[in-house]
Amino acid sequence: MGGLTGLCLLLGAGCLGLLLREVLLRRRIRRLAERMEEFLSTGQGMLDVALGEDELSRLQNAAADLQQALARARQLTAQECRRTSRLTADISHQLKTPLTTLRLYAELDGAAHMQASLAQIQRMEDLIQALLRLERLCADGYPFTFAPARAEAILEDQWEQLRPLWPGKTLVIEGAARIRCDSRWLGEAFLNLLKNACEHTPPHGEIRAVLERTEAVFFCTIEDNGGGVPAAELPKLFDRFYRAEHGSKNGAGIGLALVKEVIQRHHGVILAENGARGLKMTISMPMLDQALTNP
Repeated sequence: MGGLTGLCLLLGAGCLGLLLREVLLRRRIRRLAERMEEFLSTGQGMLDVALGEDELSRLQNAAADLQQALARARQLTAQECRRTSRLTADISHQLKTPLTTLRLYAELDGAAHMQASLAQIQRMEDLIQALLRLERLCADGYPFTFAPARAEAILEDQWEQLRPLWPGKTLVIEGAARIRCDSRWLGEAFLNLLKNACEHTPPHGEIRAVLERTEAVFFCTIEDNGGGVPAAELPKLFDRFYRAEHGSKNGAGIGLALVKEVIQRHHGVILAENGARGLKMTISMPMLDQALTNP
C-alpha cells in the first residue's frame, strides 16, 4: 500500500512538473510572439540571443537574425529614399531656370506661334512637376499624417473642386465610413479617380462611389458609366505615362500612378475592372492602429 502511495505521489509530481513546463513554454512563446509583433509594427522590440539549446531557443535566435537583416534592409531603404528625395529636389530646381527662360523668350519674341509655344512650355512644366512629385512620393519624401476622418466628406470636398469643370456630371455617394488616413493625400487620390471618371464619361455622365467598412477593412468603389476600357488596358492603367486609348490626350499619365502609390502608403490596394456600366475602381485599406499607419 505504501509503495502504491509513493508511486501515485511520484506520478503526481511528474504530472505537475510537465504542467509547469508547459505553462513556462507557453509563456515563452507568448513573449516571443509579442516581441516579434512589436518589431513588425513599430521597429522596436529586438530579440535577445537565447543561450539555451532547446527548439524554442533556436527559433528565437533565427527570429533575431531575421530582425537584424530586416532592420538593416529598412535602414538601407531609408537612406536610398532620402537620396532619391534630394535628387528629385535638385532636378526640379535645375529645370526651373531653363523653362523660365524659354517662357520669357517666347513672350518677348511675340511671334505668331507664341501662344502655342507658351502652352507647350506650360505642359512641360506641369509634366515635370507631376513626375517629380510622384517620384518624391515613391521615395517617402512626403510625411504622411494619419488621423480619424470621414471618407464621404473627403470625397465631397474633392468633388466640389471638379464640379465647375464638369457641370453636367453628377456624383452619387452611397454609404459612410470613419477611417484613419492622411486626409490630404487620400483626398488627392480621390480627386484623381474622380477626374479620371469625368474624362471617360459622356457630358451628363454619372459617377457612383460606394463606401463600406468592416472592423478590419475599408472598401471604396468608384464606378462611372463611360462604358469601360478594353480589357487589355486594365493592367496598364496605373503605369506611369500610360493614357487610355479613348481617354483625354491632355493628361500626363501620372494621376493613376499617384493614386496607386497613395493607397499603398495606406497599406492598401486598388484594382481596376470593367463593371456593368463602365470602369470600376476598388480600393481596399486595412483599418490599422496608429503605430502601423505611420510608416
